[in-house]
Amino acid sequence: MESHVDLAGDLLTLHGRIRRTLLTGKADQVTASQTAALGRLLRHGESTVAELARAEGVRPQSMGATVQALVDLGLVGRRPDPADGRRTLVRATDDGSRAREDAWTTRTHVLAERLAALPDADRDTVARAIAILTPLTES
Repeated sequence: MESHVDLAGDLLTLHGRIRRTLLTGKADQVTASQTAALGRLLRHGESTVAELARAEGVRPQSMGATVQALVDLGLVGRRPDPADGRRTLVRATDDGSRAREDAWTTRTHVLAERLAALPDADRDTVARAIAILTPLTES
């Protein structure tokens, strides 16, 4: 039986391979960090750049650059915080929501095609593995 460390390494390797597979057919100009920030805004609502940086585990300066790129693409917008005029809130735009949905759909189809090529028993195993692994990502 593999050790916990070996399994963790195998899981990280697989994660990287899945990400690279999905990036191969990527047609948009949004980077992985931009996609993560946009996704967080869509899931959790508007936020400050500092809050986004904390949530994503990056420096505020890095997140500032990420947010600016998303603003330039029209995927997020900024507005003054009505409760504190010194702060700026960032939110996903309708275009950002559509872009995220389109990217999600494209990636889902890529994986669905590959899963369809597996025997039923293997797809059942993948479903069971997801059910087992999901709690590892929940805090």
